[in-house]
Amino acid sequence: MAKKLRLGVVPYMNAKPLIYGLHEHTNSIELLFEVPSLLPTMLNNDQIDVAIIPSIEYFRGGTYAIIPDISISSYEAVESVKIYSKVPIQHMRTAALDKSSLTSCALTRIILKEKYHLSPQFSQWNNQYDISQTDTDAVLIIGDNAMKISDNGYITLDLGQAWFEHTGLPFVYAVWVVKKNRRIPGINTLLKNAKEAGMRSAQALAVTESHRLQLTEERCLHYLTNSIHYNLGTEEIRGLQTFYQYAVALGLAPHGVELIFNSN
Repeated sequence: MAKKLRLGVVPYMNAKPLIYGLHEHTNSIELLFEVPSLLPTMLNNDQIDVAIIPSIEYFRGGTYAIIPDISISSYEAVESVKIYSKVPIQHMRTAALDKSSLTSCALTRIILKEKYHLSPQFSQWNNQYDISQTDTDAVLIIGDNAMKISDNGYITLDLGQAWFEHTGLPFVYAVWVVKKNRRIPGINTLLKNAKEAGMRSAQALAVTESHRLQLTEERCLHYLTNSIHYNLGTEEIRGLQTFYQYAVALGLAPHGVELIFNSN
């Protein structure tokens, strides 16, 4: 019996359209769900064959090839990557970062430095605790948790919106990758077809996710069709390259990494 292809996937709503079309391939594909920060290590250790990884990890790893035409990205507000602050943003001195997302942590540092000229003291936030229990001025929250938390008097900063205001470009949070020189015949087509099937099925996904997350169907549908975008075209690539330039300038990624796309 042929070995199943192992795909590493984030467990959040924003990734569901990318894997929706794979349910017909359960005999040949196994999906493994993990937080974004752990998937690159799993790929490096050959625990999985393909992974959705944080965009910053593509540049830090230097050992990957990107599956073309697919991303998790946003134009303007993203809704699921937010800073919740007890003080006005310009007065922020300390911030706790959700350690499950490496790209969002890097984006936080870039936005605060470049847009607000801030370099607060950063710490990690253990998200098993209520944000009201943190002793920092602000907390970064990502994924489904950010969708579910109400403002409750906090000042909120949507990092997708802040990035777009600062650069005029979309922001790419994650991409599908394989290891460089790893040949998986048909993987590009398989994942692109899955994405397209998922985008066509946004209404059905919104119903499922609304029950899972206890959010309204309308909000889930808006998120899946307006807040999150799934292509990786010219503008997204420009946004990705701009993010890399900022990351290098702040010492968050090494120099000299180019975008390499998987060819099979």
